[in-house]
Amino acid sequence: MTGRGKAVLTLLILGVVGFGVWRWWDKIAPQTKSTTQIVNVDEVRKAVQAARETPADIPLLIGTNTATLVDRSAIPAVTGVSDYVKTMKDGKMVVEFPINVWPGWAPIIMANAGLEPNDQSVFFKKYGFYLRLSIVDDPVKARDLFASGQSHVLWGTLDMIALFAPELVKDSRTVPVICQQIDWSAGGDGIVARGEIRSINDFRPTGGKRKKVVLAQNSPSHYLIMSLLIDAGIDPNEIDFRWSADAPSAAKIFVQDSSFDAFVGWAPDIYVVTEKLKGTRLVITTSTANHLIADVWAVRNDFFRDNPAIVSGLVQGIFEGIDMVRKDPKRAASALSTAFKIPQEDCEAMIGGDGGITEGDAHLTNYRENAKFFLDPFNPANFDVVWNSASTIYKSLGTIQSTVPAAKVKASTVLAALADQYKDVRDLSQPTFRPDAMLKLSAEAGPGQVLTKAVMISFEPNKSTLNAEYDTTIPATLEEIGKLAGRFGNAYIIIEGNTDASRKGIVPADLVRQLSYDRADSVRRAIMEKYQFDPNKFKVVGNGWDNPLANSTDPSNAEHNKRNRRVEVKVFPLESGAE
Repeated sequence: MTGRGKAVLTLLILGVVGFGVWRWWDKIAPQTKSTTQIVNVDEVRKAVQAARETPADIPLLIGTNTATLVDRSAIPAVTGVSDYVKTMKDGKMVVEFPINVWPGWAPIIMANAGLEPNDQSVFFKKYGFYLRLSIVDDPVKARDLFASGQSHVLWGTLDMIALFAPELVKDSRTVPVICQQIDWSAGGDGIVARGEIRSINDFRPTGGKRKKVVLAQNSPSHYLIMSLLIDAGIDPNEIDFRWSADAPSAAKIFVQDSSFDAFVGWAPDIYVVTEKLKGTRLVITTSTANHLIADVWAVRNDFFRDNPAIVSGLVQGIFEGIDMVRKDPKRAASALSTAFKIPQEDCEAMIGGDGGITEGDAHLTNYRENAKFFLDPFNPANFDVVWNSASTIYKSLGTIQSTVPAAKVKASTVLAALADQYKDVRDLSQPTFRPDAMLKLSAEAGPGQVLTKAVMISFEPNKSTLNAEYDTTIPATLEEIGKLAGRFGNAYIIIEGNTDASRKGIVPADLVRQLSYDRADSVRRAIMEKYQFDPNKFKVVGNGWDNPLANSTDPSNAEHNKRNRRVEVKVFPLESGAE
């Protein structure tokens, strides 16, 4: 979807269901009173000047909410827990399944022939129950309906449910049992920056000054930037974070106040700002980090226990709905338009011309992709990896006090039982990597790169073989690199080997460069052996001693030498290798 199309869509959504429903996360942390600030004449003058430089036609400056900074706030407590409702229609159970305004729900709307329980529904005709879909964009409201038993299902991203789980597991009835992934976010979330920031690594402080970033707390935006900073080896405390009430407000604040170096948000704002505001750029989106934000659904634990056939029917019906969307994307867009009351042309852009494979705002995940996510322990972007990452991040932030084990919420047995039925389904999530793309990326020497991760692997002197007895951290380091490559599914990965310069002038430079290449290649081969990536995704470079770290250039300094004996992993977007 183009930036203009996304802007039109958001305006329409705002008119239908209220400000900010494009995504749901702004509701997780309720707005608190804005921070009182002393009037500063110089700051006011700067703000006026920035306003003069801001194009008047940036359509993200919409709505009635004032874009103000807010204090940190906690997630509201669950309001009440009780047994689930058992609504019946013609002797059949009616499953209450709230959804939000998001293209990932096109399959279930198609399979159900609309929102209301009806006899044309796949779920009724094939699986013997009715389904009622209701639009509940507020995630806290959706959580409380789930806890009170008024709904049987909780929608959300996996990181969102990781936030809610510590409260929900306090009562055995409301443990969220996650049964299926519906999609990966595929371009809907991203980071926009101005000035010299062109990659995640550029968020490091310069001249003792921290980068100033605005975003909505406890949201996909928050999870996105925290994950990326950790990948780049940047301490989040090195960032001057400021909090907005919601993601659209973060975009507004960034546009109106040029003192902000970046904002984290989602479509359409991330596209509109970079198209309309001079000097800004998209640093990264989930089109590149496309295995980071997963949309899923969960049922209550008591419902899961009482109704295993219905749960299996929900999973199978949604898979059938995915096939329906891909067979006829225009018809799916029409169904989405009717359900969400959004013009069909905008729904077509949301879904994509290929039905959510490589186009649209979400990549719909079929059975094979779900099996990889739930069942494959060697998938570097599987359920456990995403869940544990989100849980760890939010606990470190103090947002949750404890974490819930992935095994407590993951219902892998549902998918495992369907293996024979879907044995011929192919994985449609794999991008095409060009074997000659790396030549171009190497020639670019940096432009287009979104992230660099430096890792330390100790090799025995003059050897390039990985020896876990010599360096016991090697297995964990390889797993770390593998998970990085998994999160960046739509990206090329360059692995660069580097050496210290302690033998410079004594050992021929070509031999040192070859040693650094062989060491980097041993890392590549070990990752490929464990995770079985497309080999064209990776390239190996040997820098020898020609690429020392800044402030670590003294070959007589043992600590400098240690830091320079490193491997660097560089991430380039898929499109950077295109012709």
